[in-house]
Amino acid sequence: MKKWFVLMSMFFLMSCAHEQKEQQQSLQQENITNVSYDGSAKRSDQQQAKRAVDMLKEREDVKDAVAVEANGRLLVAYQVKHLHRFRMKQIEKEVGKALNEQFREKVIASHDLKIFWKTKALKEKIETKNISEKEIEKEMTVIQKLSEEQT
Repeated sequence: MKKWFVLMSMFFLMSCAHEQKEQQQSLQQENITNVSYDGSAKRSDQQQAKRAVDMLKEREDVKDAVAVEANGRLLVAYQVKHLHRFRMKQIEKEVGKALNEQFREKVIASHDLKIFWKTKALKEKIETKNISEKEIEKEMTVIQKLSEEQT
């Protein structure tokens, strides 16, 4: 009996050790509940984006925010806390009005998760790579079209 138990436990441990890792193909596994410390891109021309992120994070109903600024346009994406989703339309109006009053640029604000992910990816590209203004503008246009298409 002891030999059988030892043999089975060794087999179990060996089979667990050779577990292959699955490659993540979805953004669903990304931890979106953590609030990032700074949602604006790290460039000298991103001061308005940083102010917009700070302003949105002060709200009690916003979980996370990301912003990118280029050529007089400010792209802001935010996530609303779960229990506040019942007031989504009201929050959307309040955020849009506050951003338009605060910034003189054309503000594109969205609470859509896909827009949030795309904006976050663009922000990370700006932070890590030396991306040109033309490429930033092109990606911002694509994201803007997506946000208008989904509404």
